[in-house]
Amino acid sequence: IDTLIDPVPTSAPSAVAQPAAAPTPSLSQWSLVDFDDAPPAVAQAPAVAAPGPAQWDLGKLSLMDLDSDGEGGAAAMIPAEDRAQGVVLLMAGIGGPDAIRRMLATLPADGMPGAVLVQLRLDGGRYANLVTQLERVCPAPVELAQAGHWLAAGHVYVMGDQTSVESEGDALRFATLPAGASVLGDLPAKGNAVVTLSGADAERVDAVIELAHRGAWVAGQSGEGCYDPAAASALAVAGMPIGEPAWLARELLSRWGL
Repeated sequence: IDTLIDPVPTSAPSAVAQPAAAPTPSLSQWSLVDFDDAPPAVAQAPAVAAPGPAQWDLGKLSLMDLDSDGEGGAAAMIPAEDRAQGVVLLMAGIGGPDAIRRMLATLPADGMPGAVLVQLRLDGGRYANLVTQLERVCPAPVELAQAGHWLAAGHVYVMGDQTSVESEGDALRFATLPAGASVLGDLPAKGNAVVTLSGADAERVDAVIELAHRGAWVAGQSGEGCYDPAAASALAVAGMPIGEPAWLARELLSRWGL
């Protein structure tokens, strides 16, 4: 015990000889003591000060509604009237970031009835970094797509490799993409659009054209200024329109009445 108590200054020996007459110690003179030798009231002081569960009024707490499938509680965060009624999927690869930036820069800050999806394959999957970069040039809100979340109208979403889109009624929400599947297989066609930009996977052109046959608007980036136009060239052969990113953006906005 003596080793835990602050030594008394040698200049005040009387305080040691007559402890009963010593004045009340200041805060600087406090020291640690063995709780086994301390009075019961002192040992119980921390328990009295700490709030216990009984102090919570559970009747005043409220919980956010969780989605019935349990995939994401945030699915209920977007009111039904604010959910996107349609989507535009931008597919890109090598050379695609510049085209994506040029298209997103033309979007309005609000007023779009649908959502824009960005699918750009990245080594290492640093999609959160892509969100940060696109936020600098896009007037509309940019977010990372998360399974279970409804798509909000007027928002831009960066999609990871394992993210897909599913419809429920007239609205759309993100879901987990099964292994080996493609987002094109789950994307509703009618009223939606797909645009292939530089570096888009040419092997997926047939699936894109199938969406066009089912009612989607499909277009591609023209060869001028396009680093890898293979997918867009295949669309052109199939009779789909191609053009510069700025023209593609104007066409998409006109389809939304903007």
